[in-house]
Amino acid sequence: MTDKSRVSVNLFAPSTKNMKAEVSIAATILIIWALLSFGLPLLIWIAGLGDPEGLGRSFITEARFLGFPLHYWLIAQGCTIGYVLLCKLYCILWDKKVTKF
Repeated sequence: MTDKSRVSVNLFAPSTKNMKAEVSIAATILIIWALLSFGLPLLIWIAGLGDPEGLGRSFITEARFLGFPLHYWLIAQGCTIGYVLLCKLYCILWDKKVTKF
């Protein structure tokens, strides 16, 4: 028995209210992920462009946080913590969506 009513799912043009909510949650999480993954290293790189010696020294590389250089801590531990918090944010947004509909 074949089902002639197939469902078409398009991520860029969601058709139902429920699908629009799901896509908005995914888009929000992906934007925050991109800012964490690419924005933070880019910020550190841009801050180091003013070093006359060309070594990339800046206030971010000279500052210390918990005994580590700030740029190392932001990338190594800060991004990892950010990803865990991002997962929590995804769960919170998804729970709101599920209870709303």
